[in-house]
Amino acid sequence: MTTDETGEIMGPMYPLISHDGALALKELALPADAAVLDVGTGAGKFAIFLAQQGFDVLTGEPATDTSHYAGKDWADTATKMGVREKIRFEAFDANAMPFAAGAFDAVFFFGVLHHVDEDAREDVLSEALRVAGPGGAVVFFEPRQATLEKLWVSDPGHPLAAHPGDYLSGQPVKGQRIEGQMMDIFIYRNAA
Repeated sequence: MTTDETGEIMGPMYPLISHDGALALKELALPADAAVLDVGTGAGKFAIFLAQQGFDVLTGEPATDTSHYAGKDWADTATKMGVREKIRFEAFDANAMPFAAGAFDAVFFFGVLHHVDEDAREDVLSEALRVAGPGGAVVFFEPRQATLEKLWVSDPGHPLAAHPGDYLSGQPVKGQRIEGQMMDIFIYRNAA
């Protein structure tokens, strides 16, 4: 598929999503058979990016989410991109994930945390670290100021970015921050 074809299907922001996703994957150095979870499916762009990198992806969002960004037809887009068979959807709440401890090598939140109710963010981080397990990583992508300014044009009520570190509540993790083109990338690994 050509760059023009990809842009036509995925939209003009996809190269930035891919760039920032590649920065995180380079740092994580996941094996080809890594179990990955994409929390907050939305239009499926990050799940599609992960599938394009060869990963089998589980993605999901709450069945009750009726927000502007949820419930999009990601499956049709994934089919057009040739990766539909690599993505599985399961509805779930991020603050009570129905997965075993250590079920995933990496858990990704692309532009999600700032949409989570602030009083639930600590539980979301705790759950993500639980399902990532020892040696696993949890990766948050939160919009940079320039990205927020672009989002506010079409969504004036879009919330400010969240800093995941504010919700760790003493969790034994090692963290790092990477500056992406559109997102700040926060990677947390279980230290215990």
